[in-house]
Amino acid sequence: MTRAKCAALTLGVALIASAAMPPAVLAQDKATALRWASFVSPKSANNAVTVPAFAKAIEEASGGTLKIEHYPGGTLGKGPVQQLSMVENAVADIAEVVVAYSPGRFPELSLFELPFLARSNVEAGLAAWKIYKKGLVSDFDELMLVGVIMSGPYGISTTKPIRSVKDLAGLRLRAAGPIQNEIVSRLGAVPVGNVPAPAIAANISRGVIDGTLMAPGNVYTFRIADAAQHHNFDVKLGSVAVIFPMRRDTYNKLPAKAKAAFDRYSGEWLTRRLGEGLDGQLAGAVKKLGSAGGHTIHQWDEAAIAEVRERLAPIVQKHDKVNEKGVNLYREVLAAIEEVRGAQ
Repeated sequence: MTRAKCAALTLGVALIASAAMPPAVLAQDKATALRWASFVSPKSANNAVTVPAFAKAIEEASGGTLKIEHYPGGTLGKGPVQQLSMVENAVADIAEVVVAYSPGRFPELSLFELPFLARSNVEAGLAAWKIYKKGLVSDFDELMLVGVIMSGPYGISTTKPIRSVKDLAGLRLRAAGPIQNEIVSRLGAVPVGNVPAPAIAANISRGVIDGTLMAPGNVYTFRIADAAQHHNFDVKLGSVAVIFPMRRDTYNKLPAKAKAAFDRYSGEWLTRRLGEGLDGQLAGAVKKLGSAGGHTIHQWDEAAIAEVRERLAPIVQKHDKVNEKGVNLYREVLAAIEEVRGAQ
């Protein structure tokens, strides 16, 4: 047999063997890529540090069988409201979804918007993850939670001095969702909705609103510091859920080695690091505001904070009850936060 015929025969045998192999086996040799979408700036702490660290850890642990393709800054879709549908319609595999932009979805997570609950992003995020793992968060039949941020605790940023609660009277403040609307109303201000976070600064500059409730870590992310010069962070006005969902069928199709790596670094590992990133961003933003010319951080004494607590107490009381399933979700959230604090 000639060398050419021998080579052809060898190639033919190899092709027949590969054709006989099931697709799942062949797929093991190729990297599966998951598209991670975020409408938030690529310079944010999570997009600049945490997500790349997650992607690197996943790729190494999976032996190169799984990759994260990162699309920050709205490169897959700029609209904050559309992020959840992008996952559900397979435009993205994972996306940064602000729960308040999807009214009626994941209602249990809105409890973290209640005032004076969590002290940091880390403890709120890990508490939310515990609630999810206990099966207390609805609407995850076809989705799964990859990680969660509880952005906050929220403060107030305005164009006018806010030396006391009385200074809030009549101010038009952007609020997201029913709980924030009631918080703003009970503080004597006027809630203004339907203003996505990326549009807050422009609406303040145009005089449409006087300010906003916002986590201090995001006053620079959304350029609010360019438009509002007065801030108060003593009042802890709740945390807004930002989830990173993924379709379960997408996860189920992952190769075994890729799935093992994903299981290792998603969930608690990712949630903790997302929270640490945002807490670091918060501390940096407050420090920058304090040293920047033209900005004033108004500090309220204990009497003023006590007045805020009293005004907002009815909002908490409204949610401190047993639901139709026999569960007091507010108490479950409190218990989860205390558990996280005790473990730190």
